[in-house]
Amino acid sequence: MLIRSYLTQLHQKTRNEFREGKQSTSLYSLIFLFFSGLAYYASARFGMSLFTLFPSNISLLWLPSGIGFLMCLRWGWKAVPLIVIAAYYVNLPGMEVSTVTNPKLHTLISALADGAESYIAMLLFARYLPSGVINPKSLSKFILWVCIIPPVITAAVITTNLSVGGYLAEYQLEKFFISLLLANSLGLMMVYQVYNSLKLDPLQFKKPAIGLCFSVALIAFIFLLGVWRYPAVIYLILPVLVIMSFELRLLTVAAISTLTFISLITVTHFNRGPFVALTDQATAFELMAFTFACAITVFGLSLQQYQMRLAKESGERWKLAAEHDVLTGLPNRRAFMPALTKEHHRSVRLGHTYCAVIWDIDDFKTINDTYGHDFGDRVLVRLAQIMRESCRDIDYYARIGGEEFAVLLPETDIESGKNAMERFRTQVAEEVFTAPDGSEHSVTISIGIACLNERRINETELLAEADKALYKSKEQGKNQTNSYSC
Repeated sequence: MLIRSYLTQLHQKTRNEFREGKQSTSLYSLIFLFFSGLAYYASARFGMSLFTLFPSNISLLWLPSGIGFLMCLRWGWKAVPLIVIAAYYVNLPGMEVSTVTNPKLHTLISALADGAESYIAMLLFARYLPSGVINPKSLSKFILWVCIIPPVITAAVITTNLSVGGYLAEYQLEKFFISLLLANSLGLMMVYQVYNSLKLDPLQFKKPAIGLCFSVALIAFIFLLGVWRYPAVIYLILPVLVIMSFELRLLTVAAISTLTFISLITVTHFNRGPFVALTDQATAFELMAFTFACAITVFGLSLQQYQMRLAKESGERWKLAAEHDVLTGLPNRRAFMPALTKEHHRSVRLGHTYCAVIWDIDDFKTINDTYGHDFGDRVLVRLAQIMRESCRDIDYYARIGGEEFAVLLPETDIESGKNAMERFRTQVAEEVFTAPDGSEHSVTISIGIACLNERRINETELLAEADKALYKSKEQGKNQTNSYSC
């Protein structure tokens, strides 16, 4: 009932997409599907050439499971015939042995099982992981519904098929089933890990970081040392990959870990490393169990670190938005007050002086009422820009109210502060604004400044003195700078 219900929804969705012109029936899509089928076939041949059991078409590095799964995610049931055809022709040479009757039938059954695995994995993925694999919790669902259930079905069908066909003896069935299950599960895990990482954490072409270069070099050193001298050293690859998952980006870890595991399987095929046992099946079982466990560990830790990085970046964005004025892009009062406190404590500790400045636009309400808020916003943005250009790199400026702004002038005495603010006031007075009706206007500002000097007052009191100086400028006719000092 579950599959039937999902197929009904999928059919309806397909019809809706077709009506909206979104159905992927273009020539480009068909060509892409065809080359995906070739990739399925090529990866199968690649796996068979590296690590195989009897019959010779059974590979212990079955990356086609992952490729077929992605094909079904992209094209749905349309990908299944191509998967079955590719699986049939890649398996046929190894299935045609003289002691078996009707090998083509057994090859077709195995190929159908491969196609069904990819499609069932896609159905279960769509049902239980509609948002994809984005955190360790969803990874556990992915392992169960995609990496275990479909491969179990496929491994059971293929093992039974080969047993009935006379390819396997009874004593081989259990280990063959487990090895095939691990191979298909690992193929799904490896391919999807890279695909998912590419989707969540796209490529960023930057100069390689020292950490990345060091990690790759360390893994290569451990790998070579384990292959040629001390096989047990290979186990140290896992902690290195774990550390990488905390330091590097998701896609980087996925790519490095996948290449590492493929290389490990490859060298084991040539009887190198710690997993070489007395029989091929024992070797395969130990190797694939270790590789699968490592892949899950690294994938899960990478996802956890990715989520932590997203949370941190999201928090930083929220903090930036909360502490900055949307219109002018300047820091707001929430950001200015901690900056004022920090500068005050620094100046008191070092025995230095600084100035606190408050200024606002004269008759700004009249500007808004006469020419509209859009014109008023243009004035605010332009004056904020002039303030940026006139301030030093060490100065701190903010919009702390509607038309009210504040400036911190570190390492500045009262005379230097007044001179700097007078230059700024003159620049503002010289600026010409064109109103919506085409008339040209200038605006003026009033400024109040207070200096710490050697007095024992806190930063709030100093800012209040600057505010009093501002009101003094207003009372004396506006468009001027006044100071408050003792």
